[in-house]
Amino acid sequence: AVVVLIGAVAAHFVRRHRQRIQDETGANTSPILWALGTVALFGLVGLFVHPAFFWLGPIFGAIADLLDSLPNAVPQLLFSAIAVGAATTWIRRFVSDHRSGRGHVSLTDDDWFRIAFSALASLVIVFIVVRWTGISSWVLNSGRDLFGVMEAKFNVDGAARPFDAMRPDIVQKGKFPNYGKNGLTMSIGFAAVFFAVVFYTSAFIGENIRGGILAVPKGQTEAAKAVGLRRGQILRHVVLPQALRVILPPTGNQYLNLLKNTSLAVAVGMSDLVQVGTTVFNQTGRTLPVVAIWMLFYLSCSLTISVVVNWFNLRMRLVER
Repeated sequence: AVVVLIGAVAAHFVRRHRQRIQDETGANTSPILWALGTVALFGLVGLFVHPAFFWLGPIFGAIADLLDSLPNAVPQLLFSAIAVGAATTWIRRFVSDHRSGRGHVSLTDDDWFRIAFSALASLVIVFIVVRWTGISSWVLNSGRDLFGVMEAKFNVDGAARPFDAMRPDIVQKGKFPNYGKNGLTMSIGFAAVFFAVVFYTSAFIGENIRGGILAVPKGQTEAAKAVGLRRGQILRHVVLPQALRVILPPTGNQYLNLLKNTSLAVAVGMSDLVQVGTTVFNQTGRTLPVVAIWMLFYLSCSLTISVVVNWFNLRMRLVER
């Protein structure tokens, strides 16, 4: 798996190189096929060189033992420091970019909102990490299990067989044997909500994409064909850069609707945040804290989606004099 991941990174650069040659010369260099071939080559090589890395087994075992001995306070301090440091670095860089030659900083209301959102997000992360110790415990346990599996894969016994396979359990209820429920499964309620909101929202997003592509003037495509560009190059270099300016705003609204439509899960018998909150304040009478949690959750998710969409809008906007 490690060799395949390295191959995926190498395939990315190979694809970019072949794509650049294709754009410069106009020759068909098949960048996708070259990328897939690079990944396959690394995977094939990994099957044969895997036994040579048996010495990594004790190292991964030592890391697993170290993670098992660490207290929960260590990942809490680490994640808190990363969150505060990232927010501080981003705010300093943001203010520095808006500083004039004379050292004066001019910030709009939107700029102040971004700074406040970044600082508030870091404080929320620190509060969540410190308040809920289960997150740090999950990180330590997951890291220990991961390095434990890697130790078993890279030891002397397992070095010659990098892939293990097992048959699923056979469960027989009545006269007909069935495969057991091994692996990742979804409950009926979650599956119903998942596919419902995905299909419903994807239909609207598909219409947004279709409308954005049709909004590009036909003359742009004709001019691109006149200079010898192929259909893939026309779509990538001419149509999509102009269409994304039309696609992004309504698509962001659809993602906001997708977030809010998940509260309809109670219709199929699934207990989501709203349903659990309703049960809590019906049993305890604490309506205000429950509603406050609803507000903070949906507000934070909506603001996060808005920040991401606005960032892409700024990247795609026309630069004028």
